[in-house]
Amino acid sequence: MDFVFTTEYDFLSLGNAFLLLFLVLLLHYLMVLYEFRNMPPGPRLMTVPLVGSIFSLDFKAEKLTSAFDSLKIKYGGVFSMKFGSYKFVMASTPEAVREMLLKKSVEFAGRPQTYSIVTRTLGGKDIAFGDYGPGWKFHRKLFTTALRQYVSDIPLIEKRISAQAKKLVQFMEDQHEKPFDPTNCLMQSVADVICGITFGEGYDTTHPDLKELLRLCEQVVKNEDIAQLVTMLDFFPFSRYLPIKAYDRFIQPFFKMHDIIRKFLRQREDNFDPTEPVEDFISGLLFARKEAEFDSDAERSDFLSDDYLVNAVQNMFGAGYETTTTTLKWVIAFLVNYPEYQVHIQRQLDEVVFRRGPSLFDRQNLPLIQATIMEALRVGNVGPLLLPHVTTTDTTLCGYRVPKDTIVFPDTESVHLDPKCWEDPAVFNPYRHIDANGMLMTSQGNFYPFGAGRRVCAGETLAKIELYLFVSWLCYNFTFVPEIDGHPPSLKGILSITQFPAPYKIRAIKRHLYLSAN
Repeated sequence: MDFVFTTEYDFLSLGNAFLLLFLVLLLHYLMVLYEFRNMPPGPRLMTVPLVGSIFSLDFKAEKLTSAFDSLKIKYGGVFSMKFGSYKFVMASTPEAVREMLLKKSVEFAGRPQTYSIVTRTLGGKDIAFGDYGPGWKFHRKLFTTALRQYVSDIPLIEKRISAQAKKLVQFMEDQHEKPFDPTNCLMQSVADVICGITFGEGYDTTHPDLKELLRLCEQVVKNEDIAQLVTMLDFFPFSRYLPIKAYDRFIQPFFKMHDIIRKFLRQREDNFDPTEPVEDFISGLLFARKEAEFDSDAERSDFLSDDYLVNAVQNMFGAGYETTTTTLKWVIAFLVNYPEYQVHIQRQLDEVVFRRGPSLFDRQNLPLIQATIMEALRVGNVGPLLLPHVTTTDTTLCGYRVPKDTIVFPDTESVHLDPKCWEDPAVFNPYRHIDANGMLMTSQGNFYPFGAGRRVCAGETLAKIELYLFVSWLCYNFTFVPEIDGHPPSLKGILSITQFPAPYKIRAIKRHLYLSAN
């Protein structure tokens, strides 16, 4: 009798290998279907091990937000998918955005603690990206309290902002009506305001360290390709071990900014007198730390370590100047494209302000300026996707199950450009924010340029004051026209950390010269 001996190698035929692969993939898809049970619809069969549903995106899209357009068309405004090891939900309808930001604010108040976020925030110790918890709530309160000192002191805040606005006016006047790119002068003017509020009276971007801080912030914003690549890579934890230099190029400027801020903290702390009035943001932070030490409050002292303070200052400086600068660039671009609104704004300024110059006390009587800023925020969409939220508990969204630790993106651009919410949404029309009595409408709903709920922008009030004063002074003194007649700036948005208009040049025509020539 002949005996046949078999080994494990006899089973490694091509057919068996395909069978094993099929069984593994079948098990994977069954796990995906179970994991996403009762969640919003999405591309389940396109979910590949390790990378998830990334191949469902449109890689030809010019910006990250457009990469999801085909999924919105196929699955609707609320859909879910797998990105690497993360469950991901896109909220692109007015109902979904309102529910997560306002009705269930705490349940969606978390932040993803991905590699680049944790690294550049020194372990999640900041306000913008810190996860929801005692440390974040403490710092958020500290941040808003410190800002409130300036916002409530109307003469002080107006003095500081108007001084920079006048310098900006002088710079534009010195261009003698020749074409120029307003980016740098706007950036420096807004940065100088933030420098004074953050570091104290007399500090501005002529200081070499603060000039470098501004340059580093600008570097982060301008590297839109790197920012978008890192945003994508963050969803795939294994990517940080790959020989990719994007992480270092994106994160290193943050470390350099932190070093500059630490230097200021050490200098200020060496001469800090807690009995003196608090007159800047850094002093407010140091005062809170001394107060915690005096009260022997160990928990508060832990939350006031140098890493926390450095992040708070970086948030104040970085976010404070960049979004305001970008909004001003949008305002000018829209006004050059829609010159009739400049005429209306200037007519209102002439009726209210006369020859003394704009003031915060005029704000109620200048609704068109505020409406213009609101409309630029709506159509320009400085933050087309708000910072990612994370569910803090198992919850629901529009009736769908959303488990704890799911990343949820509020797609505010879709809401701001939704024809169901806004008539002719792509058209710039400030009057949509003004009622029949000529009064500003501030609570129409479906308007989230600063977010909403627990994660609403902490600097919203300051940003609105800055924008109002800068736009008022600029429109009071100039009429903005295209670089070349008949060729206004492009209104195409470029997405990086924020969405800013494509680079452009304009001419600033001094108003008395412009009026006498017409």
